[in-house]
Amino acid sequence: MLVFLLSAQSVLSQTGHSLKGTVTDINSSPLAFVNAILLNSTDSSIVKGAITDEKGFYSFDEVEPGTYLLMLSQIGYSNSYSSAIIITEESGNQTMPTSTLLENTIQLKEANIVALKPFIERRMDMTVVNVENSIVDAGATALEILKRSPGIVVDNDGNISIKGKQGVMVMIDDKPTYLSSSDLQNLLRNMSSDQLSSIEIITNPSARYDASGNSGILNIKLRKKQNLGMNGSVTLSYGQGQYPDFGGGLSLNYRNERINLFGNYNYSYGYYFEDVELNRRFKEPDHTSSFIQRTSDKGRYINTNFRAGIDYSLAENQTLGLQVRGYNSTNRDRTTSHTEVFNYNVLPDSGYVTRNENDSKWVNVSTNLNYRYKLDSLGRELSADIDYGIFNNKSDFRFQTDHYYPDQSQSTYRDLATNDQPASIDIRTIKLDYIHPFSKAVKIEAGLKSSFVKTDSDVKYKNIVNQVEVLDTGKSNHFIYKENINALYISSAFEYKKFGIQLGLRAEQTVADGNQVAIASTFHRNELEFFPTAFLTYEFTTNHEGRFSYSKRIERPGYQQLNPFKYFLDPYNYMEGNPELEPQLTNSFEMSYTLMKMFSISFNYSHTQNAMAQISKQIDSTRTTFVRTENLNANDHYGVSLSVPVQITKWWYSSNNFNLFNNRYQGLSSIGEVDQRLSSYSFNSYNSFTLPGSWSVELNAYYNSRMVWGTLLVDPVYSVSAGIRKSFLDEKISLRINVNDIFHTETFNSVMKYQNVDADFNRIYDTQFIRVHLSYNFGKKNVPEARQRTSGSQEEENRINTGR
Repeated sequence: MLVFLLSAQSVLSQTGHSLKGTVTDINSSPLAFVNAILLNSTDSSIVKGAITDEKGFYSFDEVEPGTYLLMLSQIGYSNSYSSAIIITEESGNQTMPTSTLLENTIQLKEANIVALKPFIERRMDMTVVNVENSIVDAGATALEILKRSPGIVVDNDGNISIKGKQGVMVMIDDKPTYLSSSDLQNLLRNMSSDQLSSIEIITNPSARYDASGNSGILNIKLRKKQNLGMNGSVTLSYGQGQYPDFGGGLSLNYRNERINLFGNYNYSYGYYFEDVELNRRFKEPDHTSSFIQRTSDKGRYINTNFRAGIDYSLAENQTLGLQVRGYNSTNRDRTTSHTEVFNYNVLPDSGYVTRNENDSKWVNVSTNLNYRYKLDSLGRELSADIDYGIFNNKSDFRFQTDHYYPDQSQSTYRDLATNDQPASIDIRTIKLDYIHPFSKAVKIEAGLKSSFVKTDSDVKYKNIVNQVEVLDTGKSNHFIYKENINALYISSAFEYKKFGIQLGLRAEQTVADGNQVAIASTFHRNELEFFPTAFLTYEFTTNHEGRFSYSKRIERPGYQQLNPFKYFLDPYNYMEGNPELEPQLTNSFEMSYTLMKMFSISFNYSHTQNAMAQISKQIDSTRTTFVRTENLNANDHYGVSLSVPVQITKWWYSSNNFNLFNNRYQGLSSIGEVDQRLSSYSFNSYNSFTLPGSWSVELNAYYNSRMVWGTLLVDPVYSVSAGIRKSFLDEKISLRINVNDIFHTETFNSVMKYQNVDADFNRIYDTQFIRVHLSYNFGKKNVPEARQRTSGSQEEENRINTGR
């Protein structure tokens, strides 16, 4: 890839002449976005292409001597062709006479123009994954799509990283969602590709965005329809791996001159499995004993989600909107865990079998009331959002553990217990945004936001003794948490010649109160933080551009990470929250270079203080292992990223992304000093093949080398997926068939070895499957889309627990 970039650079650096000019309409007003095409006069083949800027200016660099024609075109205007343009070695740089385009007055019959966006699209401030037309992603979940996106890594616990950096804020339609990593994983599994339009990967967000997410933002854009009238779609999908899954959905959209009604409903039903092998070693004064635990988990899920809304035009420049969305998710898990205990002679010492039944349900309803007022035609705009959301979760566990003698005969020792975990979360937010362009080159944005969150979790762990449930006060807990975040921001952007500058500042005050009711323990926090952002771009020439960005961001603990309750897997393994957990703060720097507006290379560095990391702790005397999140001193990240999109042939497009980075976690934890450091790399390749007869094929592959995630070392993992698409009846019906993880290599193996902790994990999921997806579109094809709203509560929702 480096050779390719250098070769392209050497071609561009050859000597030649420049040809430039200006395009106007019949009133001598500059025309922007006109296609300027330089043609070879002998065969009309395309030599170079350009697009006019807001001043109607175009320019061709490095034009070799020869005879050319200039063609100018824009929708709504007649094409214009120049006379022959002769360039010799002595002619030097040339300026064309001003060209005038005439409006096209020919009345055309209705035509349907279908333009497919590339799967991966590079923009100035983000990378966009266009899901809507992908074949491999048809019928897939949002989580599966993320795993195939450039620079994104999702580990086996649902932790998401961008370019090797953890702490990602996930948003839906510009609205943050506050979920723990495992619960976010469940939410994304519940979201079908039929609901998605695109995924925006933003590594350094501006001050307008909430400061959460120390490594950047993933903004999931939901699909909406587009023109006056009504349209909709029906989708069906069936997948078969080790177990089957089924899904279907209905989407409707209606719009007239004043009202836009939109809504969708999706249903999914299926099974999943997980096989885990956990080996733990315990060091005693004179020997080491080991636990080998093999766990098999099979679950069934039933998910439904909906979204409905209305936009009403109060006047030509004022719009009032209401949106309601929600989901209902039920899971039924049945887990069996076999554990063998070996003594120092590697002989069986004892064993136990734990059977865990878990029935859980997640219910959410969120509402958003929004208003937009366009103050003038120059772009001044005022918008407001009020949000309210309720989230209820109930999980009921039942444990049965049978202990065995070394000869594997069952003893009379049996543990029986139940664990009820009801939780409720209320979120209220209000936000106001104002945009004021002073000219095409200068713009200021400002806004404010307040959020109010209350969580209530009452965990009851009961031991069953002689068929009577007895409350275990040491494992039970009632935790109430209240949080208020108030934010103000201002951002300014301006352009001067070849420079583009954007500066911003965001201030956030956090007031939090926690109460452990059972032990009457409370805490209070009142913190004010400032988050500056800066972006600088410079266009050296049309084909060479540089960019620098800086941002300071924060990642707050998830609500359940603060809850000190114990989540038991079996009597010897559990997870617990940490009410003393502090937010982590990150300063990020990135410098990039873009060649020909396609190829790019970027260098990035970030320093995170109070870095949150999962710490595993072992109690050798009781052979117990538990995990909780703690703050380390720092996490330092260095990285370089390379993006190479290539149109190999007319029918083969390939987008390739490579990331090389070094991560270091270091600091004092509750079990002693932690210092983990590793250099890693990842590669992602997307390939699209357009075939005759409305057939198309996609092939995706990714590889992640060994990586460090806090105290965990994760082994390499790779996967290859493919899909084929065929459309019928003028694109109304689309059939897509895809195969995920063709070679079944997407397994997760990891190692922990520090202080007295010595363990390794091996996990296998139902990642290899074939899926058939059928969609039918009806109604008008071009109904204008409903407004994409930025509600204020999404960041808070990201920190909530949800279902699979």
